[in-house]
Amino acid sequence: MSRSAKSPSALSTLSFALTGELMGEVYVYPLPEEFSQAWARLPKPRSLDAQRPTASLATAARAVTGRRLVFTDPERPPLTGPWTRRALIVTSEPLDFTVWRRLVREWEGRLTGWEGRDTLSQYLVDEAGGPYPLQEVLHRDREGRVTGPNWAFQVASWRLAQLLRREPWEVETLAEPLALVLESEGDLLTWAQPMEREASWIDEATGERRRRVGHAMDRIHIDVDPAPGGRMLVAHLEARTARIATGWYGVKNAHVCHPANPDIVLKAPVHLRWAKDDHGQWTLKSAQYKGATAQIVEACGIAPLPDPFAVDFDKPGPVRGIHTTAVHPIGKGAGSRLMRRLEEHASRMLDAAPLTYTGSSVRVPRLSPEPSPVVAPDKILPAVVAAGFQSLRIVALYETGAWKERILAQLARDFAQPEVETLKDGHTTVLAPGLQLMTVRVPELVRHGPHNRAPVLNGLSMLRPSDPGELVATLVETSLPARGEADAKTALKPLFADRDLPSQFLTMASLGDLYQPNLAEKIARSRAARNEQEPPPITRKEDAAAQIATGGLLTDCGVIDDRLAAAACHPLARETALDRRAWLVGLWTRLHRFPRIRGRAAASPVLAVTLVALKASPHPDERYWPALMYSGQRWLPLAVGRTRHHAGPIGLPGHHLRDETGGPARVRDHVEQALAQLPGDRSVVVFTEQHRDLWPGLANPTLGDGLLPGLALAARGRDIAVVRVTHGSRTPRPTHRVGGSSKRPGDADKAAMPEKILYVSDHGGVDSWLFAAETRQHKGGQRTGTDYTRRTLPETSQSKLGTDFHAITRTEYTVARAGTWQEERLVGLAARLSQQSASWSGRTLLPLPLHLARNADEKHPQYVAAEEDGGFEQQ
Repeated sequence: MSRSAKSPSALSTLSFALTGELMGEVYVYPLPEEFSQAWARLPKPRSLDAQRPTASLATAARAVTGRRLVFTDPERPPLTGPWTRRALIVTSEPLDFTVWRRLVREWEGRLTGWEGRDTLSQYLVDEAGGPYPLQEVLHRDREGRVTGPNWAFQVASWRLAQLLRREPWEVETLAEPLALVLESEGDLLTWAQPMEREASWIDEATGERRRRVGHAMDRIHIDVDPAPGGRMLVAHLEARTARIATGWYGVKNAHVCHPANPDIVLKAPVHLRWAKDDHGQWTLKSAQYKGATAQIVEACGIAPLPDPFAVDFDKPGPVRGIHTTAVHPIGKGAGSRLMRRLEEHASRMLDAAPLTYTGSSVRVPRLSPEPSPVVAPDKILPAVVAAGFQSLRIVALYETGAWKERILAQLARDFAQPEVETLKDGHTTVLAPGLQLMTVRVPELVRHGPHNRAPVLNGLSMLRPSDPGELVATLVETSLPARGEADAKTALKPLFADRDLPSQFLTMASLGDLYQPNLAEKIARSRAARNEQEPPPITRKEDAAAQIATGGLLTDCGVIDDRLAAAACHPLARETALDRRAWLVGLWTRLHRFPRIRGRAAASPVLAVTLVALKASPHPDERYWPALMYSGQRWLPLAVGRTRHHAGPIGLPGHHLRDETGGPARVRDHVEQALAQLPGDRSVVVFTEQHRDLWPGLANPTLGDGLLPGLALAARGRDIAVVRVTHGSRTPRPTHRVGGSSKRPGDADKAAMPEKILYVSDHGGVDSWLFAAETRQHKGGQRTGTDYTRRTLPETSQSKLGTDFHAITRTEYTVARAGTWQEERLVGLAARLSQQSASWSGRTLLPLPLHLARNADEKHPQYVAAEEDGGFEQQ
């Protein structure tokens, strides 16, 4: 099969090949083994707010020296390379050991339970630290693959950041280019030129007008990694919006610009103390830097760090809290236009062309006509039967009448039954053959607070199946809890799971403007205004959030219609369509760290492992694919497997990454056992993300060479393929399409969107397939981030600073093991299983089996989401 598309379509990316000159130099100071022995005797941190000692010392060192620095863990020294079994200090500039000895002395003497001691500084020997060209630290094996210590890839970005800030960043019509400042963790910030937007609203509780001023900076993030196959080192760049916190609540880290070191911004953790005032409101009592960083800086003869407690949130100053997931006046995402400006700036500063991917013949067309937003009424019953049940009953549990009206109104539209809008509580209506609906008002169940909800649930007889073939699921009203208030959602999740009840929660805050004009209506109304005609009326839109909640609940129940089979076997992609019966398996692994609980010993991290399998077939009479989940050492229908998983621990005993106690081997055995239990002789295709500590054959430098999921099954003669799926900061970010036959925008500075094909490159020695697309929101008309950057918005459009800016999404596929499959057929299948969701409209970043496995993990009651602002990608 030809790898070249008929049209010369290509994708330009924000990734650059990293040559020796671009890598630059580093200073590496090895510490003697006596230092590691003394380090092992230090007291272990007990406080809930304590940093790990290595992180604490590194933070203090960056604050004192004002430079980027890596301090490797003395208790886990490298076992290979030129500095085996020795802890290292890696810096961008030579060390002054007089300062370092004082720094370490001050740091050690402030450890809790170790006050005044000095056992480490005597071992800080001033050995020659370089400079070493980074390309000498890294080397190539016999296969030509780049190898080296993990820290080398981390510090490889330092030289690039220095080059990018040599000149200010020119962004289109801005009168003043953007000056870039280094951040201690590796990013670049437009520190001196923050953006600002003021938002105001009417408080529903008090009727008073409230206001909040929000600020944000542009942030350039750089990741360096070997390309798939390992024969090239690649730097991945990305523009982000770094939003500055509007208050201290929920903030864990702050950016600090110290007057003594203005060329680098320190990222430092903060410790906050809250207490209730006389009116019962939570107020901030103190804000301090975690550990003794501030005291160490002052003790080393440097002016004190700025006081975080004195921050004025209306005006960005030297201390800026890093926003987490709360509401902010400025939206997420940098937008595709700013990505293009970054590509141009980086190409000039690095004197290098970005990597490009060429268009392939693997097509990823959408279904036509587009499937309904939720499963169509005539497809419910066969989908329920394929899920392993005879019927499904959805019980909507709520408190406010407005929420009930909203749900019933949308379901009435989706199932073409206007009478549903008048459904009375406790009565059942048939939405479609095999699907019933009931509403029940239970304020005491869904209302926030610490009260016991189990007796209330036990008294709801409608939540118990009326016969063995019936599945009961819950659609539940929720809201954002007030500060310090016990969240009902957190309490209800495990209660529902214990009772085998799939659940989905929906807030009233998710209700958007149902009469917001779409792009076609905007054009029609604008044309009418120009012609001095009566503008056409705006039609009521679908309640997208309610539709997604219903569709998501159906998916959680395993109610998946025939849209997946239609996408996998699309007639316009016949050459790469699914051509055999197969188990399509999503394997998701994630390191889970348990939150610390005061008064209890810290729980060791575990690996959360989830597996979901689709029983796929290309045959017309097998278009409804059953979904199974591995739980309790066996495969169960997805609905049962999810609830059983959520009712138990988030990780199994012994599933961890500590090789000395057999953790990785135990996880691999668990996965092999699961794959071996898939019945029949049909092929197995595993979609999974990279986890080099478990399967070296999934890592870029050794892709396909080493341990892989399912090798034990393959050894017994089963046909098995493994497709690695990656996305995020270590995946090339497309900036625009070059060439191709699809229409291009009239403005050359706008990004031309990718065509409905896969793009391919073998720059690392192995084919890397990129599935890039515009987001659903962008296609629907949310194109502000393509038309403008946040800084070049017209005065009349300043309110759009509060909206999310979209860039081109991307997912990378690499085939680690093909089995008897053609590579193009595997990656085409992966892309089409992302292009089409299970039972709702829209796309997913990951192929559906992997998406379902990840979703089952992230919906676990014990799951804790990452809170800090990061990259933004939405489908």
